[in-house]
Parts: sequence; structure tokens; C-alpha cells
Amino acid sequence: MQTSFINFEFPTFGLSIEHNDRELILARFYNPETDVVPTMPDRLSGFADEVVRQLKSYVKDSKFKFDLPYTLSGTEHQLKVWHLMENLKSGECVTYGQAAHEIKSAPRAVGGACGKNPLPVIVPCHRIIAANNALGGFNSGNIFFSLGIKKWLLEHEGVFIT
Repeated sequence: MQTSFINFEFPTFGLSIEHNDRELILARFYNPETDVVPTMPDRLSGFADEVVRQLKSYVKDSKFKFDLPYTLSGTEHQLKVWHLMENLKSGECVTYGQAAHEIKSAPRAVGGACGKNPLPVIVPCHRIIAANNALGGFNSGNIFFSLGIKKWLLEHEGVFIT
């Protein structure tokens, strides 16, 4: 099945989403000022239009809940962490330690699974924070850019962290 890309720009970052006609496959953050992203088709499919509609809805209303289809594929541990994240509501955060306790794991292992999340924003890894109510880690790549994304997402949802 052929895949396409959607490049969606939030106020301070971009999200490039790979999808097919039925589901999301992978999403990655990008810096709109410096990063090269895959080319989008001239015309979006019906599914791609729905993805863009839901992303716009989230930007407009942080309480918006995505209902886009996707299939998560990872280790048993990663799937436990990602399913826990799927159940966190907008504005609700847990620490890496709390998440680890919930799934009988270790905080660093939870952080590792968060870093491998294939669909950030849709599967909200930004809602897992450090024990001292600090941002903790986020995504991969440029740490200052990544933490800026996490901070924006949390503040968008009404969570203000130092």
C-alpha cells in the first residue's frame, strides 16, 4: 500500500505524518525554519483531509481527542507505555515513576519507550514528566528544540511546568 506525508505546522514546530489511505504510520517533529521534510501530494486524500482537520481541531481546542486509526508496533514494554499514554487526558500528566509503577517497570525504561513513540501528539508522550514536575526528556534530536515542543504542548493543554 502506498504511503503519503502530511506536514502540519503548529505555532512553533512542525509535525510530519506518514500515512496510507487507512491509518497513520509514523510522525516526526521538524523545525519549519531549518529542516527538509517529505513532499506532500498536491491533493490530499479523504483520510489526509481528516488528519489535517483533527490536527487543526487540537490546535483550536486542547481538549480535542484524536480518533484517527493507527496500529502501534513495538516491544511488549513499549506497547504498555504507549497504551498508558493513550489513556491520559488533555492536561493530565503522570511522572515517569508513576507510569513505571502503573505498568510494573522502571522510570528510565518508561522514558526509553516514550522516546520511541511512533506517533507523538496523537499518542501523547508529552504528558509524562519528570518526578520534580520538570519537563524531563522528550523525543530525540536537538534537546532544546524538543523540550520547547513538549513545553508548548503542555502549556497548550493548561499545564505549566518549569
